[in-house]
Amino acid sequence: MFKNFIRLLSYFTGFILLAAAAFFLVYKLLNFNKVILPSLTGRSISEARELLEPGGLSLMIEGEEYDADIPKGHIIRQDIPAGEKVKAGSEIKAITSKGVEMYSMPSFEGQVFEDAKLTLLNLGMNAGKVTKVHSDSVEKGMIIAQRPLPGNVQSSKVNFLVSLGPYEVSYLCPSFIKMTLYDAGKLADMLGIDLVEQEEGSIIIFQKPEAGAAIRRGDSIEVTLGRREGVWF
Repeated sequence: MFKNFIRLLSYFTGFILLAAAAFFLVYKLLNFNKVILPSLTGRSISEARELLEPGGLSLMIEGEEYDADIPKGHIIRQDIPAGEKVKAGSEIKAITSKGVEMYSMPSFEGQVFEDAKLTLLNLGMNAGKVTKVHSDSVEKGMIIAQRPLPGNVQSSKVNFLVSLGPYEVSYLCPSFIKMTLYDAGKLADMLGIDLVEQEEGSIIIFQKPEAGAAIRRGDSIEVTLGRREGVWF
């Protein structure tokens, strides 16, 4: 009885050993003639081919893409990840870099900002940071400056400095009564207001709004012309 048990145990042990040997042989056969794929990212085409050559691998370039980090002519990515086992003689596909994408930047200075945004949209570009400032020389909504400047640039975004127009200045309306039209005109120019003349003459006898009223730069003051006391003009 004991001898039979020993015999069965021997058979079972032998079977386990044979199964392990068969598994190892199958594993070796499945992995026979396979190599570990190196990383090609960032390599030039010639460097990549040198890395693939010892494993009997070949390189096929499938296309190009813009990339700001990978130099032109160098590999951006490969179809099979680095570290994978591939069969010797396999063809590895890769995408190379076209380098940094360049844009032809037009000049927008002096243009209406809303019009510039439409132009950017048509060019496949867009507005970046927009800073608005007051300006006495550039109309409201017009572009004062841009960055980057016109020319070939790497960025598709444009930062703008846009005018808010002049500061709003308010003050008390002066009295134009008894002033000549000439003198009143000089004062109005200094204040940035317009005089709207009514009637005829050279002396102002009435104004609207009255002296002391709150007015702003750009407002219009209606003045009625007449004669100096005792004299008709």
